[in-house]
Amino acid sequence: MFNLSDEQKAIVNYDGNLKVNAVAGSGKTTTILQYAAQRPKASILYLAFNKSVKLEAEHKLAKLKLNNVRVETAHSLAYKYLSPYRRYKIRFDYKAMEVAQILGLQSNTGDLLHLKLASHVYQFVRYFCNSQVQKVLELNYLETISNIESLAFATENYELITHYTRLFLAKMQRGEIDIIHDFYLKQFQLSQPILPYDYILFDEGQDASGAMLKAFVQQPATKVIIGDQHQQIYGWRFATNALQQLDFPELHLSRSFRFNQEVARLSSSILGLKTEIGQSPKVQIQGLGQARDINSRITLARSNSKLVSKAIELLIQQKDVSKIYFEGQLSSYTFSDEGGSIYDVLNLYNGQRHLIKDNLMQSMPSFEHLKDYLEETSDASLKALVDMVEKYHKDIPFFMGRIKDCCVEEAQKDKADMIFSTVHKAKGLEYDQVFVCDDFVTEQQIIDLKPAIKAKEANPDIIAEEINLLYVAATRVKSRLHIPVSLLPTGYYINDRQSVSNDLHLNVRPKATKRKPARSNQYWTRSEEAELKQLYIQGKTVKEIALLLGRSQSAIIKRVDKMDLWF
Repeated sequence: MFNLSDEQKAIVNYDGNLKVNAVAGSGKTTTILQYAAQRPKASILYLAFNKSVKLEAEHKLAKLKLNNVRVETAHSLAYKYLSPYRRYKIRFDYKAMEVAQILGLQSNTGDLLHLKLASHVYQFVRYFCNSQVQKVLELNYLETISNIESLAFATENYELITHYTRLFLAKMQRGEIDIIHDFYLKQFQLSQPILPYDYILFDEGQDASGAMLKAFVQQPATKVIIGDQHQQIYGWRFATNALQQLDFPELHLSRSFRFNQEVARLSSSILGLKTEIGQSPKVQIQGLGQARDINSRITLARSNSKLVSKAIELLIQQKDVSKIYFEGQLSSYTFSDEGGSIYDVLNLYNGQRHLIKDNLMQSMPSFEHLKDYLEETSDASLKALVDMVEKYHKDIPFFMGRIKDCCVEEAQKDKADMIFSTVHKAKGLEYDQVFVCDDFVTEQQIIDLKPAIKAKEANPDIIAEEINLLYVAATRVKSRLHIPVSLLPTGYYINDRQSVSNDLHLNVRPKATKRKPARSNQYWTRSEEAELKQLYIQGKTVKEIALLLGRSQSAIIKRVDKMDLWF
């Protein structure tokens, strides 16, 4: 029997439509399962956000011996209800080159117009499939674009983009091309199904797309949606933050059992930054977590490029680190959504076109053309690879080789000295010790954007999502949080330095007491030069670099001079 808090009991015993705002680590899954257990004779549908949440819920329901609850993701539910689309071939995604070929888009001028159009067309297709509307023309795709160059291109070519978006959707509708998962979810929403359940429980409601929300709201069943409106970080996937949209009675889960009051206080201060953009977070967080032994450590970044840079930094500075793990596997950080790898980008950068394997990379006349393509399409995953290539270029093979040698498989994740992840991949997970990188939005950046918001040149919802990303990063911790001082909100001061610290040194093992003798005239290997370059880029002093590499300071100065690294 579970010992429920007063807040949890109020939710479990509530009768009628309800939305629940639950802070990170507040036991929302436990609460929603107990809600179901309280109604053993009712027919209940539990909508989980993804397959992993679905499997976890099914496991817990089996332990509770609840046979009246069916667990589905929105996509699995839609697919089972739309039998005509079971005959269609389904694929996960389309690449820009494939879209261009399907639509017969060609470029004779070498300006990559066909690929830029195809990229925007596919984004518009996904936007429509995740929206509530019935027709493409009811949407303004331009509202989804924040990058200035990308917006300018889409505005200039909007009629063409709209035309080809409708054509691509029609081809999926007629079965001329494979359909994507979001397409049959959209068809499910448009068919206005009535589901045969007494109750529908929607978990992680802040991440619902417009199509999911529309299908949910139109049901006659009693509806309960639960989530954390401040963990909405999937706006780029067209999540709508349903908790803010639904006019249901509202209850709260404000006590976190994951972290303590120091982290709760910091988390509240982070969310308080939303007042700078005219939003009132209205959140109370009480931290009830207890300190525990450190068995899991993670470094969290906003971007792929920063994360890989931090992994390189750790492997240079901590020579005894032998095992690291990347959430979602390393390949998800070194391959773009379009399919190109960091090595394809590097080969384009070096002009070694014969080594390029990816079709999109092969179509690029030059590295500069690739950068221009990214400016006008806003492909974030590919841009991360470009950033890494521009930063490391010839040292990439060495660094990636070192990372691969230290990477362990998922089955050995618990043996890793350090786990690496972007916030998006770590959402829903928790770790004993968390190191936060410095690529998140700062208070000063938010303040600097206020004039642009006032002039309607910047979208406050996008900035709010950036604040949410920092909040999600901070609330992954169970015991010890390390966060750059630049990310601390004004007015927040650390009271418990055992729980929150500005010490970002990644000490995963005790330092060796015996120091290597300084070397001055010994031959420099390529790997040592690569390490020197990385440490110099990070802004380490000559003294620090000398200590880390076991060289004399004069040797470091001479090598930096020879490598022409001085600014």
